[in-house]
Amino acid sequence: MRDQAEKLREIARGARTTFNSGNAIIKKNAIQARVIAVTSGKGGVGKTNFTVNLAVALTKLGKNVMIIDADLGLGNVEYVLGCTSRYNLYDLLNRTCTVKDIITESPHGVKFMSGGSGIYQLAELSEDKLNEVIGQTMQYDEWADIILVDTGAGINRNVMNFVVAADEVIVVTTTEPTAIADAYALMKVYNIYNGTATLKLVINRVNEYSEGESVANKLIKVAQQFLGVSVGSLGFVYEDKNLVKAVKNQVPVIIAQPDTVAARSIVDIAQRLLYGKPANSDGIAGFFKKFLNRLR
Repeated sequence: MRDQAEKLREIARGARTTFNSGNAIIKKNAIQARVIAVTSGKGGVGKTNFTVNLAVALTKLGKNVMIIDADLGLGNVEYVLGCTSRYNLYDLLNRTCTVKDIITESPHGVKFMSGGSGIYQLAELSEDKLNEVIGQTMQYDEWADIILVDTGAGINRNVMNFVVAADEVIVVTTTEPTAIADAYALMKVYNIYNGTATLKLVINRVNEYSEGESVANKLIKVAQQFLGVSVGSLGFVYEDKNLVKAVKNQVPVIIAQPDTVAARSIVDIAQRLLYGKPANSDGIAGFFKKFLNRLR
């Protein structure tokens, strides 16, 4: 047996202690990664582009950031980052890959993982295999301060399972009436799913400050009044042709044109997110645990 002094040294180092929560073993870190879902009520609002640039901005602010591409149909994270992943979560479950093999590091310092169909295969695993896989993914808490989960667009169950499992949620919309209506619909469904996180709102492609402020205030007010859902504003990203050019060149605008209005907008949002009060987090293992509870 280890002596008492060794136990005290472990505590001083912030050592992990293991406990069983439901069906999956979860290791409790001194500091867990913040798991933030980035989602939208409809496609075409710039969600993935925003996610990637937010990740780069947070990296520039000194944080280790990882993106999980959880868009099972049209994942575009690697395209915007300008690099390609060799393996995804499906390969971890069906080949002799390790958890490190399915992580790709972009040229910009952001790590990312492609979920693919392997995400839903998790629900089909035996208890032992599930514990093994989730045990491996706990390494993500060591590698990342913040994990951004780029979900698909819309309000179908596949999307909402990811959104509800996250510790924090960012809803991206534009000022277009259909996008606003779909953002509200997402908030409504989130409420039906008994989501507990405070939703944070980002208005993309804003032409004027007053335009963005008006849309944000409207959504925040109606969500509180009719749904009892608390929504906070993270700010706006201004319309910028340089952002479109950066996407075509497969380089995040934060890197390609850091002094443009869109890049500065995203840096401002990253600072608000970073220096605001984070939600309590159970890390990546807690995220997968909650996600799997919704599937089973």
